[in-house]
Amino acid sequence: MKLYNTQMSGNCYKIRLLLSFLDIEHEKITINLRDKQQKASEFLAINPLGQVPVLEDQEVYVRDSQAILCYLACQYDVTQQWFPQDAIAMTQVLEWLFFATQSIASGLAAARAFYLVNKPHVQIEHATEQAHAALSIVNHHLAEHEWLVGQAPTIADIACYPYIVMASQGKIELEPYPYIKAWLQRFQALPQFIALDE
Repeated sequence: MKLYNTQMSGNCYKIRLLLSFLDIEHEKITINLRDKQQKASEFLAINPLGQVPVLEDQEVYVRDSQAILCYLACQYDVTQQWFPQDAIAMTQVLEWLFFATQSIASGLAAARAFYLVNKPHVQIEHATEQAHAALSIVNHHLAEHEWLVGQAPTIADIACYPYIVMASQGKIELEPYPYIKAWLQRFQALPQFIALDE
């Protein structure tokens, strides 16, 4: 198994987290975004979108972080904890995956990109507003739940965790969100948790 990856990407980090939780051996292949390696013809043959992450498994290529999370959980988690197959729980997990792709990406991830890599197209005021709106929704939900779905962590938690934990890199403080802070601590206490820079 190979993961085409860049270390500081929150979306790539999601995949590294699940691979660690599932104890799956894999090879990391670094794609240098500054050098535009993701736009090279060799990489575009793997992912025509020119984006990381991409997972290669037994000659199958899976692109998009949320799709890769679903693939790994379906293919390798015999317990079905990480992606429950019960219709209601599965639907709830998917709702959070879409939330991560939309609300978290347009707020927290965009603000981080603005400050960290100087993305000029990001409207930082709007991104900051979107970030706090997303955090309020997550905080309200976690006021009554330990995990985003059910009684144990799922890929919903993995999908939302990276850009929330890195909120300060987008100058978004988490002090107003105590239930999120408690959830982050629970997540980081999970067996085989890895930090972004591991």
